[in-house]
Amino acid sequence: MLLPEPDDARRALGAVVGAFGGRDGLDPLQAEILADVATQVYGFAGGIDSVEALTADEFLAGGPPAGLERHVGHLLVLLELAAHPLPVTTAQGIERYAHAIGYHGTLMHDARELALEHTALVYSDLQRHSWYAEETVRESRHGKLAELIDSKLAYVGIASDRKIATRWRALRDMPEGSWGRGVADFYDRHGFPFPGERHGIYEIGAKHDFVHVLADYDATPEGELDVFAFIAACMPDEKGLVLLAVTLGIFQNGSIHRVMGKRVKIARTDTLSDPGAAARWAEALRRGHECPVDVLGGVDHFALAPLPLDEVRRRLGVPALRASLPPAT
Repeated sequence: MLLPEPDDARRALGAVVGAFGGRDGLDPLQAEILADVATQVYGFAGGIDSVEALTADEFLAGGPPAGLERHVGHLLVLLELAAHPLPVTTAQGIERYAHAIGYHGTLMHDARELALEHTALVYSDLQRHSWYAEETVRESRHGKLAELIDSKLAYVGIASDRKIATRWRALRDMPEGSWGRGVADFYDRHGFPFPGERHGIYEIGAKHDFVHVLADYDATPEGELDVFAFIAACMPDEKGLVLLAVTLGIFQNGSIHRVMGKRVKIARTDTLSDPGAAARWAEALRRGHECPVDVLGGVDHFALAPLPLDEVRRRLGVPALRASLPPAT
């Protein structure tokens, strides 16, 4: 996903407020999220109270958007998917505004379909456009089709794969304090089977567990929202935003209960309404926005796994968590 650069932030946030018909059109959680983005990402002392709502014509009058309409569209989609439920009239009005400024992203259509409670259709569309689907196709074209099939068979519990499991178990033997050892400890602490073991996560999906450790987000409902906000904001295209949309469906708006046919045991709604969760989520967006590397798709995780975790964070430019925010409970 894309967040606007500081020079464009006030104009983009003004468009977001305008798309909702002014501040009164935002529900309390949406207003809180947008205020946290304004303060945490852009340092606006007054939050969105210092932002003037813009009509579509006023936004366009500021000059050629030059891609800024995509930034606005991405923020609008996030706020729509955070709503539970999302009113149909709100979704329709936002879609009209987005089209008026030149944004026609598929996720905007998905948000409207979600408001109409067409959840199966939305999930199918998200899966089709996800990074995981694209990565599966890419790796299958590079001689890994059989291995991907074996990983999927292990995930659904049909058969384990010794080769895949051995590669992941070897992370336990890496030096204490290394990135790889941190991932192994993450699996052991939560009792997760490794990829390749029966019911172990599909290996491509397991790549995001490296990011859990890298960015210091736990495997909780809020931790999943935070890690995918971080991932989405550091990925170079909308594939990351699709991943975040799926995660919002599982842990925020309640539209998704199963992934690849398996029930998500910790799925819950309204996670961002927990105390401090919206602020920590906005911080995750900020950290991903400031990270110069696509930490999910642009990194050879196993090549860096033996290195000290702190060194990997420095190499990849991962911003530290802000101590001023209360930790998640």
